[in-house]
Amino acid sequence: MKQRAILYARVSTDEQNNGDSPADQKERLLKHCEQNNIDIVAFYHDDESGKTFNRPQWLNIMNYLKKNSSSVDLLIFIKWDRFSRNIAEAYITIKELQKYGVEPQAIEQPLNFEIPEQKIMLAIYLAAPEVDNDRRALNIFHGMRRAKKEGRWLGHFSLGYKNIRADKNKPIIVPEGGEKEAIVKRAFDEFSTGLYHIEELRRKLYKEGLKLTKNAFPALLKNKTYIGKIFVHAYKDEPAQWVEGIHQPIINEQTFYTVQDIITNKRKNRPNKMQTVRDELPLRGYLECPRCARTLTGSASTGRSGEKFFYYHCSNGCKERIRATDANEVFAKKLKTFKFNSEIIELFTKNLKTKLKENNGVSKSEIEKLTKEIEKNKTRQKNAQILMLDGELNPTEYKEMKIKLEEELTLLTNQENQMRDNTTSHDKLIDACKKVLQNLDIAYDKADASTKQRIIGSIFPEKFQFINNEVRTAKVNEVIDLICNKIKASRGNKKGQQSFYELLPCKVVQLGLEPRTP
Repeated sequence: MKQRAILYARVSTDEQNNGDSPADQKERLLKHCEQNNIDIVAFYHDDESGKTFNRPQWLNIMNYLKKNSSSVDLLIFIKWDRFSRNIAEAYITIKELQKYGVEPQAIEQPLNFEIPEQKIMLAIYLAAPEVDNDRRALNIFHGMRRAKKEGRWLGHFSLGYKNIRADKNKPIIVPEGGEKEAIVKRAFDEFSTGLYHIEELRRKLYKEGLKLTKNAFPALLKNKTYIGKIFVHAYKDEPAQWVEGIHQPIINEQTFYTVQDIITNKRKNRPNKMQTVRDELPLRGYLECPRCARTLTGSASTGRSGEKFFYYHCSNGCKERIRATDANEVFAKKLKTFKFNSEIIELFTKNLKTKLKENNGVSKSEIEKLTKEIEKNKTRQKNAQILMLDGELNPTEYKEMKIKLEEELTLLTNQENQMRDNTTSHDKLIDACKKVLQNLDIAYDKADASTKQRIIGSIFPEKFQFINNEVRTAKVNEVIDLICNKIKASRGNKKGQQSFYELLPCKVVQLGLEPRTP
């Protein structure tokens, strides 16, 4: 009686050009069956790795055998490495085939399972491909690790970069140079101001095209790839480390470490809570209920026509309810009543610039000290490497010293960047703020909801009320109060403390009813 067989071929992607193609295997298998008078039931082939039996066509074979266990005698393939490259799973699968009455056979490595000694050869045939697989994987792993230590990025690029091939066809990443790179830079720049809660900024940038999840956005802000570093994972006694990459950074270190300080709460100017901002409700969080003094919230009501109407209302059970459009319009008109004294603004900005420059002079000497310490640290690293190469330091001692010096260098660099951040010229920022003051109502009208709320918070340190179609405020920011003509500034208090005007230089003539005199 003729034996019946299923023919099986397997080839992974990297084996296509090594004479092991499915067509080549099929031709040899058909020839073997013809020479040995074996009937062919079916032919299957997989383009998958041999590390596991979770292969599409192999699963089809097992399903066929479960339904037709008495119709197949042999499972024939070329070599045992076509069958499996995982010795443990291979033994389990062989027993499962034998349970269905099927004997696996490799035509170039034949075995007789009735002879006990043949199990030794089976072990060799199965172990050899697994060892080969492990060796190749280990070589690839060490090759990739060495490339990373050399500063080369491997794998898919980070957002804001793109993959290219450089010298000798080696992979590298370069700045993308388009919208993605620009929006990554905006993420760092805007968060470094300390004005945004991390989730608030993520939602804002999400609308503008930065499609990142709640977990992915903080990871982006912590990714040192953007300052030209490459992460090397820990391996055996080697700790994880960041090394200098050969790719171009797109974020400067000063901005990056400012962002890290805000994330880790080392900077005080980070919002504690995210503000849910809507364009229709810019006054939400700043209005106070005139009945219970609680902060008013805001929401929308849907009319019969489906149109939404927004209201500020109390969440304490009060019936206080204000149409948002009315309150927003009245507040905008309120801002138009603020008329600022241009001479006082000029004086204030000039004094502020002078004071900041004086502070910069003090910080520059401290920066110089830190710069010298950084250079000393780098010299120590080079000396330690020379001592290790000369045999005066063993590799373990060198690694420990290197980790310690790198931690110190990171700390010193961070401190230097913070000081440079503090000593950066503020002239442009001060001039921009001056323009906002001089055109406050226009700036407010053109701003988005987040900026509007910051303008409101800057002018009114306390919450205000909306009563009888009028905005009533308890307190205005002292600086705004002093430089505004419309609001009468205090010339002193009961304790005899000097006012802002009394502290001004004598060259500035105070305003009054009488004509100005020197």
